[in-house]
Amino acid sequence: MFFRLLASAVTLVVCSTALGQTPLVSPAISYTRDIQPILTEKCVACHACNDAACQLNLGSAEGSTRGASKVPVYQGDRTTAVAPTRIFYDASGPIEWRNKGFYSVLDAQGAQAALMARMLELGHSAPLTPNAKLPEEIVLGLNRQNACPAPGEFNAYAQKHPKEGMPLAVTGLTDQQYQTVQTWLAQGAPVDQNAIRPSVEEAQQIAEWEELLNRPGSTEALVARWLYEHLFLAHAYFDNGVPGHYFQWVRSRTPSGVPVDLIATRRPNDDPGTEFFYRLMPVQGVIVHKTHITYPMGAHKLARVKQLFYSGDWHATSLPGYGPRGRANPFETFE
Repeated sequence: MFFRLLASAVTLVVCSTALGQTPLVSPAISYTRDIQPILTEKCVACHACNDAACQLNLGSAEGSTRGASKVPVYQGDRTTAVAPTRIFYDASGPIEWRNKGFYSVLDAQGAQAALMARMLELGHSAPLTPNAKLPEEIVLGLNRQNACPAPGEFNAYAQKHPKEGMPLAVTGLTDQQYQTVQTWLAQGAPVDQNAIRPSVEEAQQIAEWEELLNRPGSTEALVARWLYEHLFLAHAYFDNGVPGHYFQWVRSRTPSGVPVDLIATRRPNDDPGTEFFYRLMPVQGVIVHKTHITYPMGAHKLARVKQLFYSGDWHATSLPGYGPRGRANPFETFE
């Protein structure tokens, strides 16, 4: 009997090989498909926007690989300005962000697991009771002092804050979510990029708007500046656009038809320092309410803008500069 079973097993292996079948292998974990949805559901309520806790913005692959920083974005008693650290604006890629003082939460440190892995483990080991009052030692609110431990400081943090693992002050990840993220981190936290790109219809409308704002002439340049300085915060969308696709106005060193080379000034009316073009750039990352100011820019709006600003018999005889006076008084700038 044993030999017959053995022979059957050998025959099955041989037949499988002959048919070109391979053993079943667990599919690789994808950041875009598997990890980002977990971060979106459980993390971005606190870890999004410019003032994300510890500047750890988990709304995109760029933010996850950027990591965290000890420098607060908003600090009322600060007397001098600090360099801005806007995601997708002021640096690109882990190396540039490390040069700005950010440290990784995804990289293992020798024999130590990644900082994110240890923070999640701390939270998973001390789960909170659903729908119950939080322990008194967990301090929340506007006056909370965030602790932003670097990888080498985690042990001290865990001893001082044993109930403040991640996600903080909530019931946390499900067992399946926890296992997925920890497996991904143990595999080296590979991150695949899936940048939003305009559809054909969106690209056509973008080209029409960019052509309008980049027309030559003093009158056209003044109108374009007025539009840009009023719409730079907006998340624009188009007729028949892809749901979830939004775009924002930026100033670029490059004209339409080629990739945007962003001029990342602190304010929209700062001196660009060079020749520039107004461009529409896709909004990347998870959309959150705090920064989501939607604005339709379809054919009807384009016609309305042309009617309001280009149909009258008026002409700008000169253009304002970007000095302190020109920036401070819009009534004088756009007189």
